[in-house]
Amino acid sequence: GTATAGYYGTATAGYGGTATAGYRGTTTAGDKGRIFIEYWDKKTQQYRLVTGYIGENGLLPNVKYKLNNKREFEEKK
Repeated sequence: GTATAGYYGTATAGYGGTATAGYRGTTTAGDKGRIFIEYWDKKTQQYRLVTGYIGENGLLPNVKYKLNNKREFEEKK
């Protein structure tokens, strides 16, 4: 499946799915899924997209993620 959410939204997708959330949003995907969160880059004055792959770099399936201050995925508590 594919899920998309806007600012402060939550996007959830299942096995092999893609979840995309806007600024300050959270994403969740199942096994083999992909997650994306958009943020505003003040320096370049444009939106950027951070991509994560479930199963890589410590990203776990069915866990809500947000971006930290370093623009890295971290679990939303």
